[in-house]
This record gives sequence, C-alpha cells and structure tokens, in this order.
Amino acid sequence: MKTVYGLMINSGDANEMLWDHGVWETEEAAALYIKNELSNISGIWVGDLKVNDSIPEAAEDYGEEMVECSLCGIEYNGEDVNTTDYEENVCINCEPGYKETMDIA
Repeated sequence: MKTVYGLMINSGDANEMLWDHGVWETEEAAALYIKNELSNISGIWVGDLKVNDSIPEAAEDYGEEMVECSLCGIEYNGEDVNTTDYEENVCINCEPGYKETMDIA
C-alpha cells in the first residue's frame, strides 16, 4: 500500500476528497498547494489516502492477436471482428453497414 495526500472538505455528512485538484506524494506538497492556490478558501485541509502500488513487474502479454477489419483498416481484438460469416474480416462497427449493402440472393 502507498499513501498519497489530497485535499479534503466536509460535505455535510462526511469528509470528501477533492479529486479534481489531484494528489501529492507528500503532505507538505499538498499543504503548499493549499497555501499558494486556495488560500482564500476556508474548510480545506490535507488528508491521506491509501492506494495499491502499481504492478511491480511488467504486465503479462497474453498474446491476443489483433485482427484488421477489411473495411475500415483498424485493428481490433479478435472477438470484435467477424472472420467466419463473410469473405472479408468485418469489425463490429462496420458490420451493420456491411449487412445493408450485401446482395442477399
């Protein structure tokens, strides 16, 4: 677990973090932000928040192969491209329009 510091305010029923102002690694840095940027606003203080550390080792690549849509040329995850029902690879975004233009005989 890692501790970061953010700006807190009492919203009436509970204390809430002001997420839109960001978080800081030190309590002093957050207090300095309040002093420099929010000095004319009362009722704001520095609070700590426990967060999970990022994954220490590189995330695993599961080797999912990307498939290019024949119509738009964008590569998608294999589940998002229909490779079996048509002669071309058609993504989920192009499929409705492709079905409309197909000559079903």
